[in-house]
Amino acid sequence: MRVTSKNVKDFWAYMAKKYDFSVVDKGSSTEMALAGWWLEQMEIQSKEDFLEKYSTTLCLGEFRRVYIPFEIGKGTQAQLIQQVITCTHESQHVVQSDRDVLHSVRYATSDAYRTQAEVDAYRVNMELYWHFYGKLIKPTTLANMLKGYGVGKADIRVAAKHLTIAAKVVERGGVITGASKVAIRWLEKHLDNPRVRKLDFVGLKV
Repeated sequence: MRVTSKNVKDFWAYMAKKYDFSVVDKGSSTEMALAGWWLEQMEIQSKEDFLEKYSTTLCLGEFRRVYIPFEIGKGTQAQLIQQVITCTHESQHVVQSDRDVLHSVRYATSDAYRTQAEVDAYRVNMELYWHFYGKLIKPTTLANMLKGYGVGKADIRVAAKHLTIAAKVVERGGVITGASKVAIRWLEKHLDNPRVRKLDFVGLKV
């Protein structure tokens, strides 16, 4: 499955409209610079890493933004696919905010909640990676990424267990996560050569 720059730009535009969020360049954001300074002071993550390596979703009422450290539609084929996965991952965080109006506050203040939220969004990574490549991302690989989110070893172990369970569903072609279902439907409709692998959309339609 080949993804073009236009595909990626169109996809981000579709998801932003679908989930009602704005996309902001993270490096030019004052609020993200302050957040990065705070994370560095708390010794959770360096400001530089936060601004240059991580996308961030912030939803507070009608304030719904996804901050990204890259230019949409620019990069290698692998980078373009990763941008699609990132967009879907961040869209799932918007879904979480819709479920819980205090999501962003809880995410920032509770390690356990942050772990739970990332596990939910990491399912997106597993589902979309499987859709594009027909391969699994190792659950432990995703769980260990939480080290950069300031959570402890116990939370990482919990994350690995939940993602291992999710991997069994993904391996069978199952799609659990709401944002992944929306994304895959779009990809199958708009890409020239979508994967022919049969997908089982587990749970309610979105």
